[in-house]
Amino acid sequence: MKGFIRMALGVASLAMSVAVGAQITLYGQEGLRGRAFTFDNAVPSLQGSKLNDRASSLSVQRGSWQVCSEPYYRGTCATVGPGEYRSLRAAGLDNRVSSVREVGWQSEGGSSNRGLVLYDQANFAGRSVRVDSIAESLERFNDRARSMIIYDGEWELCQHDRFRGNCMVFREGQHANLGPLSGDVSSLRPLSASAVPVPPPEPGPGQVGGWGRGTRAVLYEGQGFRGRSVVVNDNKVDNLQNAGFNDRASSLRIERGYWVFCSDANFQGECRTFGPGDYPQLPAGLNDRVSSGRRIHDDYPYDREPNWSRAR
Repeated sequence: MKGFIRMALGVASLAMSVAVGAQITLYGQEGLRGRAFTFDNAVPSLQGSKLNDRASSLSVQRGSWQVCSEPYYRGTCATVGPGEYRSLRAAGLDNRVSSVREVGWQSEGGSSNRGLVLYDQANFAGRSVRVDSIAESLERFNDRARSMIIYDGEWELCQHDRFRGNCMVFREGQHANLGPLSGDVSSLRPLSASAVPVPPPEPGPGQVGGWGRGTRAVLYEGQGFRGRSVVVNDNKVDNLQNAGFNDRASSLRIERGYWVFCSDANFQGECRTFGPGDYPQLPAGLNDRVSSGRRIHDDYPYDREPNWSRAR
């Protein structure tokens, strides 16, 4: 699982346009063979389809995706970026995929191609790892990166962990080699405001940065996940006034879990429940009115599509 999540074996060419959305293709056999199904939107349940529990390989054309063994993004999950994954065995997902969804930071144009991809060979060849936010240590990809594609903003790459040693700044675009840092990168971080506005929690097993694995919610000041933000990763926040974010939120991202947010402090006023996913615009009753929120459950607690309604 660890190696699968971090590295795409045999990476395909990556789309650089920000005018197109994310896309994933599931294949019925290993090696990207057999019956293929392509998706550009989240599929909460493949049950009843001809591909439920039958995918053995996949390719990601654009964006970052979470692939799970149970419907509604539960069970064993892996987060994968652009590339070819010719076998799902290492992830424990061979013939077990039942739901998929796009995850990641979306730009105004609708693309989730944010962050960067590192390659262990020059000219974008070899194994790769996608990094979506601050990485104080590249762990298993330490001292391996030799080329890179940056999708958004400026990034600082450093020779040692925690941004020590020789450091260089790279701008958005393709970097066929990393010059003096080739094979000598241990940490990196975004420098510009446009590059991944909120760092994720500390990477868990099998992760370098990544999105969609933490039980947390992120509130954004602007619609479409723009502007200032605040991360809610405790069980609850009684009053956002204490965080200087009262009545400011206009969009919301739920990485994992089942949450309720309310217009007044202490979970009073108008309340709405939210499951995992992106909410680029909050409903009228909560837009610029969120004052409190809490996690109801660590995991998505349904075996069917829920009907999100006002909390009672």
